[in-house]
Amino acid sequence: MRASRTAYLAASGVAGALALKEKVDSESAESLPSDINDVHSIGHPTKAFLHVDLPDKLPIYPKSNAPLVLLDIPSPLELKIGQIRREVCGYYVGARANVQGIVDRWIHVESMVETRLKSFRDPTEPLNPGLLYTGVAALTTSIFTRSRSLPTRFLLPPLSLLGAFAYFLPRTAYRVGSYAEELESRYAPRVGEIRQTGVIHMQMVVGRLGESAREGKVVVGKGVRSLVEAIESVTGLKLGDVLRKEGERENGKKKA
Repeated sequence: MRASRTAYLAASGVAGALALKEKVDSESAESLPSDINDVHSIGHPTKAFLHVDLPDKLPIYPKSNAPLVLLDIPSPLELKIGQIRREVCGYYVGARANVQGIVDRWIHVESMVETRLKSFRDPTEPLNPGLLYTGVAALTTSIFTRSRSLPTRFLLPPLSLLGAFAYFLPRTAYRVGSYAEELESRYAPRVGEIRQTGVIHMQMVVGRLGESAREGKVVVGKGVRSLVEAIESVTGLKLGDVLRKEGERENGKKKA
């Protein structure tokens, strides 16, 4: 301890001597005359003293003035775990967004279908017995045609279903048909043209059959009238009056 104190005093004395010398040299340089004639104005140099304050007791370890800074540096394992966690979270968010989009589209489709089905219904037509009769008609036709040929089994039940639907629910069937024609003209116009042409030809055929039936009825009526007149001329019975009264009675019932 004494040796360290002695060394400290020696170092302090040397430092003080050097500081005093530098101070004296600087004062001497400042006090030099600028001209030879000013030599008599130089006075005697002043004395300077060095005052050093020494501590009573020196520390054992040197003091460090630099502050300690703690740096939080993550390890490679922590960096890898963080990267994996971010990737997993990104995949989860993307999958959740896709599922939510699918659910939203499905809900939109359901709402559209529900709205369309409600638009088909006619408030003046009760659906309960009409749909029941339509299903019974289709089921009965499928039962009757199960032992028939293959085309008959495939064609008659759907035709029976459509016919019963148009018969028991005509207004609803008209709305459904209008929507089907709209879809047909939008997505398959060529098929719509072919169907319309077939419908026109079918109407022509039905009209011709009706005309033929009316002509046949007229011919049959003429034959029956001539037969009745022949029987009246032979037997003297008034069959024409009887048949005329029966016809008038049937017409009255139809009008009523």
